[in-house]
Amino acid sequence: MIDILELRALRGPNRYTRHSAIFMVLDIKDYESRPSDTIKGFSDRLTALMPTLHEHECSIGKPGGFIQRLERGTWAGHIIEHIAIELQCLSGMAVGYGKTLGTSQKGIYIVVFRYLVEHAGLKAAQEAISIFEAIAEKKPFDVNKVISDLKILREDHMLGPTTWSIVKEALSRGIPYIRLNEESYIQLGYGARQKRIQASITGNTSAIAVEIADEKTRGKILLQKSGIPVPEGRVVSTLEEAVDAFHDIGAAVVVKPDVGNHGNGSTINVTDLDQLEQAFFAAKAFYPDVIVEEYVHGGDYRFLVIDGKLAAAARREPAHVIGDGTSTIRELIHILNADPLRGFGHEKVLTQVEIDAMTERLLALKGLCLNSRPQKGEKIYLKATANLSQGGTATDVTDEVHPEIRRMAERTAGIIGLDCAGIDALAADISLPLDPSGIKVVEINAAPGFRMHLEPTGGRPRNVAKPLVDMLFPEGYVQVPVLAVTGTNGKTTTSKLIAHTLKYSGKIVGLACTTGIIIDGNPVLSGDYSGPEGAGIVLREPTVDHVVLEVARGGIARRGLGVTEVDVGVLLNIGKDHLGSDWIESQEELSLVKSTVIEVVKKTGTSVLNAEDPMTMTVLDRARGDIILFSLDPDNPDITAHVKKGGTVVTVTSQNAVIRKKQQDIHICSLEEIPITFGGIIDFNTANALAAIGALHGLGLSVDQIRNGVMTFYPSVNQNPGRMNLFDFQTYKVLLDYGHNPESARAMAKLLPRLSPGRKIGLCHGTGSRTDEQLMELGRALALVYDHIILTDFDPRHRPAGETQDLVYEGLIQGGFSENRIEIVPEPDKAVEYIFSKAQPGDLLVIQPDELEPVMGQIMKRYRQMVTHL
Repeated sequence: MIDILELRALRGPNRYTRHSAIFMVLDIKDYESRPSDTIKGFSDRLTALMPTLHEHECSIGKPGGFIQRLERGTWAGHIIEHIAIELQCLSGMAVGYGKTLGTSQKGIYIVVFRYLVEHAGLKAAQEAISIFEAIAEKKPFDVNKVISDLKILREDHMLGPTTWSIVKEALSRGIPYIRLNEESYIQLGYGARQKRIQASITGNTSAIAVEIADEKTRGKILLQKSGIPVPEGRVVSTLEEAVDAFHDIGAAVVVKPDVGNHGNGSTINVTDLDQLEQAFFAAKAFYPDVIVEEYVHGGDYRFLVIDGKLAAAARREPAHVIGDGTSTIRELIHILNADPLRGFGHEKVLTQVEIDAMTERLLALKGLCLNSRPQKGEKIYLKATANLSQGGTATDVTDEVHPEIRRMAERTAGIIGLDCAGIDALAADISLPLDPSGIKVVEINAAPGFRMHLEPTGGRPRNVAKPLVDMLFPEGYVQVPVLAVTGTNGKTTTSKLIAHTLKYSGKIVGLACTTGIIIDGNPVLSGDYSGPEGAGIVLREPTVDHVVLEVARGGIARRGLGVTEVDVGVLLNIGKDHLGSDWIESQEELSLVKSTVIEVVKKTGTSVLNAEDPMTMTVLDRARGDIILFSLDPDNPDITAHVKKGGTVVTVTSQNAVIRKKQQDIHICSLEEIPITFGGIIDFNTANALAAIGALHGLGLSVDQIRNGVMTFYPSVNQNPGRMNLFDFQTYKVLLDYGHNPESARAMAKLLPRLSPGRKIGLCHGTGSRTDEQLMELGRALALVYDHIILTDFDPRHRPAGETQDLVYEGLIQGGFSENRIEIVPEPDKAVEYIFSKAQPGDLLVIQPDELEPVMGQIMKRYRQMVTHL
C-alpha cells in the first residue's frame, strides 16, 4: 500500500506554480523497485480504463508522450500525478499542470498538480492512488463512480455560472477577487476599494427590496398599485379558501408558495379541483401561505434589469419531452439527456433533467406516470418552472422587446428597489406594445441567474456581467497597492518601516507581520500573521488603501502565497535557516520558495533584490516588473552593471543613502538620520532601510515622503518591538532582538562591539524545528559573539525538553567556547531573571526571545523599577 505522508492544497502561488495546486508526499514503498515497465500489462490496463491518457504529452511534448514514458518505465508518483490530472479533466475541471519530484529519502516523492476545486483535487489525489494500485495488482476499479463523485464535488464547491461570470469580468479589468466562503460570497477588489457580491446580489442591494421580492404577494400588490400588469389571484391558507379562489378566477390557475424560489412547490395550469388539492398541499409543504392566481397563457419571459436598464431578455421553456407514440416518458427523458449539449449541473450549456418529486407530481396531475407513452407530437412538461438548472431552455429575445415593455421592466425593478432584478412575465408577444402583448408580471427575482443570458440555447449570448461590474465600479477600479517582503532575516523591520512611511505619507495601511495585524498604526490582532491567513485579513479590511505583507517561508511552503499578484516584491536575503523543513532540502530549493514573492510582481510593478546576497542574485531572472537592486557597497559589480543598463539601485555613498540612476544620485538622507541604523553602525538595518527605500521608490512615493518616513522610524518597543530594542539601565544596557539563526548571530558579532565596550552576555536559544546540524551551527556562530552565554529552552517545538539547548551547547563547544562560560537555565522566565543578576557596570545583556510579550514584560518591569528609584 502506498502511504500518503502529506496531502494539502497550496491555495496561492508557490514554489512549483503561480496557480493553486494539490501538494502530496507519497511513500511508494515496494513500487520504488517496480517501475511501470516491470509490471506486466500495466500500460495496457491503465489506458483501457482511462483511454484519454493518450492525450497527455508529458515531457515528450506531444500527445502519447505519457504513454511512451509508461512503456519505457516510470515510477508510481509520476503515474499518480497524471491519473489525478485526468480524473479532474474527465469530471469537467480541465487542468494540465503537474510535477513529480524525488527527495533525498528512498521511495519518497513529492507530487504536485493543479486543481480548480479544492475538495475535488484532494479526492482526485486519493483516488489516483487507488487506481494505480488496482491497475498494478490487476484488480477491478469503477472509474465512472469516481468521476461521478468528483462531478458532485465540482457542483457543490465550484463557483456557479452567474458568480463566475462576474468574477471573470472583474479579472478582465485587473480587479482581484477573494472567495469569502464556500458559497458565492465574493469580494471584488481589496481594502477600501472593495465591493462584495453574493451571486448577482451586490453589497448595494436593498435588504428591504430582497424581502419584498421574496414575498410574492407583497411585491405583487406594490406593482399592481403602480400600474404594472399582474395576474389576478390571492393568498390562501386553507384548501377551502383555495377552492373559493379557483372558482372566482374561473379559469386555469397557478398554485405556488407565497415565499420561495426555484419553482419549489409550484404547479402551473391547474384546471380541476383534484389537481387543485394536490397543488395546494404541494405548495403548503414549502410555506404556510399559498398563492392561487390566474394562469396566463403565453410565452415565459425573463427580463434582466441591472442598474435601472434592461440588460437582456430571454424566452424560457420548462424541461419537457415530446412523445413519439412508442417510447415511455422515462425513455424520452433518457433520450433528452443523451443530447451532447446537456450535462451534469453547470458543466454544459444545458442541464440534464432529473426525475424528482416535482416531475412525478406534475405527471400525476395529468394522469400520467413515467411509464406512460405519450402520443406522437404530444408535449409533456416535466418541471413547473423554466429554470435552466432544472433542464429548461432559453432563447435570447433582447432585440425583440418593445420599448413599452422595456420601460415596464425597468420600472418594475425600480418600484421593488432592486439594483439587479430578474423579472418573470408571461406574454403572447413581447414585440407588441404593452396592452396588445397581454403581458403580466408573475414574479421578481432578487438574485437572478445569468446563465440563460450568457449561454442561451438559441439567440445571441449577452455579457450581462459587464453592466453589473460597471454598476459596482462606475469610475473604474482604483488599485490598492500590495507590497510583499520576504527573506531569511530583516522581514519584519523592513515591512514595518515601509508601513510606517506609507502611514506618515497619509495612507491608511494594513500590515500583516510576525507580530500581528496592524491597521492604520493600530494593533488589532497579536501573533504570527506572516502567512496567507494574515494576508487575507488585511486584504479584506475595508478601511485600508495600502497593504504591506511580511511573507514567511512556512506560509508559502504549506499553503502558498496569500495574494496572487503584488505591486512591489522585496527579497532581502536567502540564508540556510529552515533547511530540512517542509521538504526544502537545499538553499537552492529554499530560493525557489522565497522567489515566489518576486515572481508574482505585476508587469507594471517593481522587484527589489539584495545585490550583496549571492543566493538572492541567483533568482534575479525570476523577478518581474522593474528591477531595483540595493547594496551597502556602491562599487558592487551587480549594481554597477545594473545602473549601466539603465536600472535603478539604492546604495550608500559617503555615509548617505542614495537612489542611483544612470544620470544622477538622488540623496535621501545620511545614515545617522536613520534611527534603526544606530548612527550607521548596524549594517543589517542599513540594508533593511535601503530595501524599504527601494520598495517605496518603486511604488512611486516622492523623495520627501521616503525621507520623512525613514527618519522617523525608531527601533523602539512601540514602533518595532523585539527588533534591536536597546534599554539603558544606567550602569549597563539591555538589547532585545528576535534574531535566532546563524546569520543573525554573525551580524551581531560585527555589531555588539560598536554598541558597548564591556562584556557581552547573551540569553540564547535554538528553535526546535531546526535540524541537529542547524542548531549546532547556531552554537558555533554564537561562540564568536559573546563573552558569556546563558542557554534556555524558549522554543522546543517537537523536541524533548532540554534537547534543543543541549545541541546549541554542543555547537558552542565545537566553536571553541569554554564550558565555564556557559550556563543552562531551562525555564525561560527564570533565565530572564538570571541574566539580570549577572549584570555588572559596562555590560551589554542581549536577550533573544521567542515569544516577545512575556520577556518584554519582565524587562519593562525592571526598567520601571529603575526609573522609580532614580
